[in-house]
Amino acid sequence: MRWVEQGSANLQIALVELVMKVVASVVIFVMLAVFVGLSRPRYRVDQATSAAHDHRDAESLRGAEAEKTLAQACGNCHSNQTDWPWYSQVAPVSWWIQGHVRKGREELNFSEWRNYSARQRRAKLDSICGVVSTSRMPPWSYTILHPEARLTAEDKNAVCVWATMEIEHEK
Repeated sequence: MRWVEQGSANLQIALVELVMKVVASVVIFVMLAVFVGLSRPRYRVDQATSAAHDHRDAESLRGAEAEKTLAQACGNCHSNQTDWPWYSQVAPVSWWIQGHVRKGREELNFSEWRNYSARQRRAKLDSICGVVSTSRMPPWSYTILHPEARLTAEDKNAVCVWATMEIEHEK
């Protein structure tokens, strides 16, 4: 009878192990489903206006060198021409990136340049030179993954010269 009791105990242990494996599998599956669900962006910063208002508006933004610099270093966050990298689709990074782009566009959107009043454009141009010359823009967190956005002293100078000329043009 002892071997029956021992067999029964082994059966109980095997059953408990099986239940634990099933529960663990279900928990992992649910966690994976939640992660995948969270990775889908809840919103996208609207790019619909990009066809109508290009940030390289030659009439409004003169200066080829400054324009190229602005497009490379600023365009992803400050225009409707955002090139969304693959990691912008993965939560929680997607939340941070999309919020950053939304805030950047609220502050300055080259795609909407013509919609700003002359006074707003002058203020934004003055701010552009200030944040670029003091290295507050582009942010270091952006330049880590986008080395092409790092500005040299010449780039900063070209942007400030362009901004000064644009301010004079706006008067």
